[in-house]
Amino acid sequence: MTITYYEIISKSISKFMSHDICHRSSTLRQNQLGVQDEETIKTAIEVTLNKWKTINIFINTATIFTLGYVEEVSSDDWPNIMNVNVRGYLMSKHIIPIFKKQNSGSIINLASAAGLVAHASFLPYATSKGAIIQMTRNLALDLGPFNIRVNSINPGAIETPTLYRTAAETCVTKAQFDENHEGKRIKRLGHPQEIANISDRSSFTVGANVVIDGGYTIV
Repeated sequence: MTITYYEIISKSISKFMSHDICHRSSTLRQNQLGVQDEETIKTAIEVTLNKWKTINIFINTATIFTLGYVEEVSSDDWPNIMNVNVRGYLMSKHIIPIFKKQNSGSIINLASAAGLVAHASFLPYATSKGAIIQMTRNLALDLGPFNIRVNSINPGAIETPTLYRTAAETCVTKAQFDENHEGKRIKRLGHPQEIANISDRSSFTVGANVVIDGGYTIV
């Protein structure tokens, strides 16, 4: 059996964001797009440029979780997870010309500790995250001469609803999951804000793979 989870913004969150945007329209805008649909990507970029005239940073976070052992993963599962998790390059493809023109820009790809160490039944997901790490290095090499920095972030287990839904589907309790995936030195799961706190102000950081996992991958 394979299990696939999509990171989906709930209706309540969407409603909140829409309300917030109405009151902060000068600093915040929500655009919907499909990471596999180049036309929606082009439209979102065009709308952004029309409003702010430039783009300074692109954070590639689109993710689905497809879990399963190799004999269980279907021929449809593989292109599905690679097209969502890795195909953020389509966004990069259309943003990079803007960065080149302005001779500056930053791309941050969201990878995972699963791209660094093996986990049972994580084959599709881990493969996609390993690909993101290598894609980051190659983009950094190609784009560095244009003053475009590309880096990746590797979170460990971060306390989110999606994570615990995944655990529950595999008959793992919250307590069991926390015990098995907490940091080896910091004995807890991470919090989303700890990922958001990573600064993009270090202009000499290029091609780095920043690991934020409470020590989970140190041994």
